[in-house]
Amino acid sequence: MAKSKFPFRKELALILFLAIVKLLLHFFTTHNFELHRDAYLYYALSEHLDWGYISVPPFIAIIGKVATSIFGNTVFGLRFFPALIGAINIFLVGISVRTLGGKNAAIALACLAYLLSPSFLHTNSLFQPVAFDHFYWLLSCYTFLILIQRGNPKTWLWIGLVFGMAFLNKYTIVFLYVAFAISLLFSAHRKLYYSKFFLLAVGIGLLIIFPNLFWQYQTNWPVLQHMAELKETQLVHIRYSDFIIPQFLMNIQALLIWLPALGILLFYKNERKYQLFGVTYILVIGLLLAGSGKAYYTLGIYPILFVFGAFFIEKYLKKRILMVVSTFLVISMFMALYISIPFDGIPFTTFEKSVRKDAFRWEDGIYHDIPQDMADMTGWREIGETVKEIYLGLGDDGADNCDIYCYHYGQAGAIMFYGKEIGIPQPISFNGSFLFWSPNNLSKKYMIYVHSDLGNDIDPNTRLPKFFAKWSLIKTIDNKYFRENGTRIYLGESPTEAFKNFYQTNMKELKDRYR
Repeated sequence: MAKSKFPFRKELALILFLAIVKLLLHFFTTHNFELHRDAYLYYALSEHLDWGYISVPPFIAIIGKVATSIFGNTVFGLRFFPALIGAINIFLVGISVRTLGGKNAAIALACLAYLLSPSFLHTNSLFQPVAFDHFYWLLSCYTFLILIQRGNPKTWLWIGLVFGMAFLNKYTIVFLYVAFAISLLFSAHRKLYYSKFFLLAVGIGLLIIFPNLFWQYQTNWPVLQHMAELKETQLVHIRYSDFIIPQFLMNIQALLIWLPALGILLFYKNERKYQLFGVTYILVIGLLLAGSGKAYYTLGIYPILFVFGAFFIEKYLKKRILMVVSTFLVISMFMALYISIPFDGIPFTTFEKSVRKDAFRWEDGIYHDIPQDMADMTGWREIGETVKEIYLGLGDDGADNCDIYCYHYGQAGAIMFYGKEIGIPQPISFNGSFLFWSPNNLSKKYMIYVHSDLGNDIDPNTRLPKFFAKWSLIKTIDNKYFRENGTRIYLGESPTEAFKNFYQTNMKELKDRYR
């Protein structure tokens, strides 16, 4: 019998099948929850394309613009590409296993470890840079693997290209490349540095990221200011245990795959060729721990451990034992999936709450009816639709003479998202990149004022009489599942001179930070 032109077509078919399953899983659960509050910010960025923003590089804004251009302002549209990139990650995991020499058992095991990961199921349902960040970490690891296996210095050119694109998505990719650079330097593969292609790769990477760096320079390095603010307000509270323990829990469904793989990579001499991947993992953990990074910043490094773990299981276990172990691991992955993150929407069952008790405890220490992260994925449509109704109710003359003020970017982005079809004006906010798009002075007669109690200790009933000649409460959001339940929406008329001066002074002070 003649050999097939595609000797690995069975393995390829398996990989594609699992990738399609991953994609369909996200498509069928697209509307279980609204967009996350951060997604509304990234949507807003897509309406103001630039080479950079206060908190992120430009890639997510470009994806948002492409998504809304194809699908319109829809939840499905903004979640399409994160879901698609998750399916592509399955493909990369499978191809990586095949590159090592793994066959169907290893491919299935590694792909299922990713497919059934609660962490990756969650991130691939979010329109956020983190979904694409995991793709770039995995793609980077794959290019590193090709570099080590083939020893071809020309691979550096692909690595430089991937780094540049990854940097324009999320700055945390630097941790992976620093860790890999150090690992390679102290490995037997260090001779790969002695090539003109390495220098060319550095040049390619710098060329790609230069527009963003130049934008940062022109605007007084917003990313450094943002990181300093994060360190003061959030990262300072992170304890070592808050970082280390989640490393075992985020992918607990595949703990028996990736943890043994790490041990083999670090200590088993027969796999010394790939030892630098284990060292890279340790360095990533160390660098992020030293930098007070959040635990989930490391997620992108785990898929390559799935790859090695599945490959080692297939390679070193006898066929009969392999079947037993693989069956056990697949069953345990399904069990971990259910008790970790349900995808059936609200309300949650009593059983789900009992087995996932800690997930329902918020930052306030109180147990709620829904996990905090999912509480950030409801309530926004009501805010957007309410503001749209108030705006239309002013009539043409009133609408043309109306500002919309929001306490934070989630509210402002949601209003933009749901009000796009009626041409709602750009909301004003002191928060995030909305600073760049807000006017320096107030000049309109009306203002729709959106107030949130979350992190805001100023009573609007005390403040608003000083801000407007007339004002009235139009609606209070009543949604017990909404993290910002109780958000109030007011209509103010004739802003006072005191308010105009307050606004002008504060807006100038904040904008001056970026000049």
